[in-house]
Amino acid sequence: MIKNEKEINGNDFKIIRSAEELRTLSFNDHVCIGCGICESTCPVEAITLENIASIQRNYTGTYFSGHEKIAQNNVLETNKAGNLTKLSIDEEKCVLCGMCSGLCPADALNLTIDDEPIENIEGYPSYISSAEIDDEECIYCGNCEIACPRDAITVQRKLPDRSKLVTGEIEVIEEECIHCGICEEMCPADAIDVTKTIGKESIEIDTDKCVYCLVCKRSCPVNAIKALCRLCSYGEYDLDENDAKVTGSTIIDQSICIKCGWCAGVCPTNAAKVEKAFVGKLVTYPDKCGTCGACIDVCPCNALSFPKVDAPGVRSVQIVSNDDYCIKCGACARICPNDAIEVTRTSIKYTPTSSESWTDALEALKD
Repeated sequence: MIKNEKEINGNDFKIIRSAEELRTLSFNDHVCIGCGICESTCPVEAITLENIASIQRNYTGTYFSGHEKIAQNNVLETNKAGNLTKLSIDEEKCVLCGMCSGLCPADALNLTIDDEPIENIEGYPSYISSAEIDDEECIYCGNCEIACPRDAITVQRKLPDRSKLVTGEIEVIEEECIHCGICEEMCPADAIDVTKTIGKESIEIDTDKCVYCLVCKRSCPVNAIKALCRLCSYGEYDLDENDAKVTGSTIIDQSICIKCGWCAGVCPTNAAKVEKAFVGKLVTYPDKCGTCGACIDVCPCNALSFPKVDAPGVRSVQIVSNDDYCIKCGACARICPNDAIEVTRTSIKYTPTSSESWTDALEALKD
């Protein structure tokens, strides 16, 4: 009998089996989205998905939904240390076939054969999905970084040399300045600092902040400020367009990106492109919703929410969904105690395979 070995590192683990080939199945707990696809498709029923809603809430330390605790939250009392894993695998049953790895939409499970991931091995199918950002079109505004529900995007930008974009001259005639502080209060760039202490009066202008808007000059009651904006005086032909360019890079961490599409949805220049593996529909039934908020807590895409209420003390009574950013993983429908959510998958994009068992497993994910 071939014996599996198990290595545990925090909430992550690896199951290793050495025979004619070395097979390793690793699980990244923080990447798991709790969809249950691995559990439902495992051919030997070796996988058990734990109470994801309770564990997820325990990880964050907050109730994202702001609504009633669901019954399963008693797990929080026994898991204050945050050491419950989202799923467990019976290594005595597991045959390391890789089905869970190939079908996991979040890449939380990864099977390697002789250190090669199965998605790189011919014959093993994989989902066709992608998320990328074209640096040629990107203006590095950072909208995608803010919107990404998985913190998978990092925007690094280099700003132009400010002195080449805003130029001018500014001077304070100390003998005429009365240190009233009007210029300091009026300055939109917060570039002026006035000290009004008797005997220690002073005024300083930070030219690194000054935008030469001339507001201080116009508001000074004693005309003690002399200022000139060169662009206003000489026209914008002074400005080299290349000096105004923002450069940088936008990086997507593919190991945690789930291709939800938020980056593409908020991108003002259509630089972000996302292709999803699952095509289908997310439907909510407000009349069944118990407003427990479990679905909101587990949704990896921020595709579910409660609408804002205007009156204090009033609680929302229905769930709102945004199908555009749903990846049809089904985690929300699985956790809902009232069957108020329905997720259907009408088609699945995956690479060709000659294996009937893999094809059957993939096709079984359709509704």
